[in-house]
Amino acid sequence: MTRRFRFPVPEDDLWHWFELGEAGQVSRQITFRGPGSVPVVAVEPVEMALTRQASGEWGVRLYETVYGVPVPAPVVEPPGTRSVDARDFDVAWGRARSFRQCDVRHDTGPLPVGTRLTGTFAVSPWGPGVTGVFVDVGLPAAGFVDALVLLRAECEWPAEGTPAEFEVVDLRLGGGRPQIRLRPTAVPAPGEPWPRPGPS
Repeated sequence: MTRRFRFPVPEDDLWHWFELGEAGQVSRQITFRGPGSVPVVAVEPVEMALTRQASGEWGVRLYETVYGVPVPAPVVEPPGTRSVDARDFDVAWGRARSFRQCDVRHDTGPLPVGTRLTGTFAVSPWGPGVTGVFVDVGLPAAGFVDALVLLRAECEWPAEGTPAEFEVVDLRLGGGRPQIRLRPTAVPAPGEPWPRPGPS
């Protein structure tokens, strides 16, 4: 039977929320800090394990940058634990995940926002002008440039294999496959070829 509960850690000004599966394993963990209940952890251990499988320990560090560092297992229920119903847990989970993904600037960890990388544009499965383009930056995670960035620049759609310099603008993690959101640091004028990145 799935169990959901929460308990405070007054000395750290934290509230931990846990969802445990039938075997007692943690399926989701949320941690809020301070009087404003700021989400500092929103971790799904299965998702973290899939990230490790896809991208190794580097990927786990990226995951923890976005979603926080979980409490080590096993989880012990201290005195004063309060049960949480499924709906309340799901609402708290959605809030915490959204906050950690969208409202936190991920400027720490192995790939801080603002980092510059060189890479090459890869294939765009959707074709020119649609959705975006994948980028190979030589890391165990896919790079991606949103189509809107290129359309606003009114530049030539990059051919597969075109080299460029990029800036990290966001990190996306879900389903165990990290994605690095990028923007080119320079784009060509309309009708001009893509500028080649200088030596790093």
